[in-house]
Amino acid sequence: MKDLSLLFDLILHEGLMKYKKIGSRASLPNRLNEDKTNVRSKKGIVFVTRSKEDLHSSPGVKGYIISSKESVIEDCDTLSHWTPNVFNYGTYTNAHKKYIKGHVETNLQQINTFVVDIDSKEQASTEILTAALDQSIGAPTLILETPKGFQVYFVLDKPLFISNKNEFRGLKVAKRISENIKKSLAKVLHGVDVSCNDFGFFRIPKIENIRWFSKEMTFDFGSLIEWSRRQDDDHGRSLFVVHEHKAIHDVTQEEWFQQLLAARHVKGQAGQIGRDNLLFTLALACYSAGKDEGETFNLLDEVNSSLYAPLKHSEVRKIIVSAYKGRFKGPHSTYIQQLLEEWGSGKEVSIRSSNGWYKFKKARKDRKRSHYDEWETDILAFINEQTSSSTPVFWSTQNQLCEQIGISRSTFNEVVKKSTKIMMKTHGKGCRAQTGLTSVSVLLQCALDYNQTKRATYYASVKLMAEEKDNIIALQLLQETIEKVKNTVIPRVYDLFILNSS
Repeated sequence: MKDLSLLFDLILHEGLMKYKKIGSRASLPNRLNEDKTNVRSKKGIVFVTRSKEDLHSSPGVKGYIISSKESVIEDCDTLSHWTPNVFNYGTYTNAHKKYIKGHVETNLQQINTFVVDIDSKEQASTEILTAALDQSIGAPTLILETPKGFQVYFVLDKPLFISNKNEFRGLKVAKRISENIKKSLAKVLHGVDVSCNDFGFFRIPKIENIRWFSKEMTFDFGSLIEWSRRQDDDHGRSLFVVHEHKAIHDVTQEEWFQQLLAARHVKGQAGQIGRDNLLFTLALACYSAGKDEGETFNLLDEVNSSLYAPLKHSEVRKIIVSAYKGRFKGPHSTYIQQLLEEWGSGKEVSIRSSNGWYKFKKARKDRKRSHYDEWETDILAFINEQTSSSTPVFWSTQNQLCEQIGISRSTFNEVVKKSTKIMMKTHGKGCRAQTGLTSVSVLLQCALDYNQTKRATYYASVKLMAEEKDNIIALQLLQETIEKVKNTVIPRVYDLFILNSS
């Protein structure tokens, strides 16, 4: 990819001015024409920094504000991070204009993209691509490599504009979608940071860090809402939370709070919720219960001291000060649940926070019947374990398949028949019949690993699966995916995936 302008146009939509107000290299007629366009649409800004360390400097975030795509393209080589989602305005905290402020969610003008931060290189970018296709909302728009992992962009085909109506309801829905995307990938990938700021700073695209890009892979927000609803159904929660308007409830008396107070081995690592989140959640609980800051510090200082790997006292103080700024009404049930999963006693509890009541979901082993999506995930995981680029179809008897997966034959056949990701072919009859299994992501991985010696294997696998009517939808999904990326990373293999080939 030689020119980043297409990529930045795709991500930013029309959120920024096209040209700089001062010092633009564009011709005068183009600038005048753009000025007329700007009058009809609202323009915002993005925040940028030159290094990762600038995000964590003691006076605040060290960076500057950009209001035009022209500046983004000109400066990107000297930048490390940016906010790909556009804000209404930004200001500086000092006269020298070195430190920025305004990058808070309630100041968002529009959401352009969801970004997942992966703090691990245990898997290649191609594995992230197929995992997103298999386990999440679909193949991403962009994958960037970072010093310690990857960042994955899922760009909207149209921006979601944020307003303060109904207590920022649109923002809350977007945050839930972001959370579900991260959780879906965390099930199959190492190092997914599920607690990362949904709409904060991320790595800026550069020629050298792009590992995947397809302008065709964009997402409709309405479809994402429906997908997120299905994820929420599996987690036993609704998309919109009804807030209770009652007298202050002391959540510090709840059982979940007592469980977290008793946790001792909390530390955390890349992609895992840890000590900072624990103390911040407890501090928010104290704040929502009306406890004063001094009382909270005494309690959390004691909790911190009891940890096997405590934080510095100064860090505890910063966490409490942040919790008492009033930006949040109380702890979010999502983070409470994550902390209980990682560090709790394992006992089932009810969770009540400022975001409403949620029942802590039973472990799958404790439920009488697993959800359809969970069985589909199990079968896909089995396929991934048993197949490779050289052997994309795994053959066995159906009895053996079901025994290895741990699923009944009736459920197995029902799941495979409904799935648009799994493909199956059966040869022979009776107990000796051989069943072949593969998936859309496995065949796509074959395409990504393409070379001339494997051409016959790819072609034969697709042709075999095309013989079964039940595989038509899955093969169409594969063909559509290859169609979308044929002009990007795998132009040579498109001809191998024509379904009606003889």
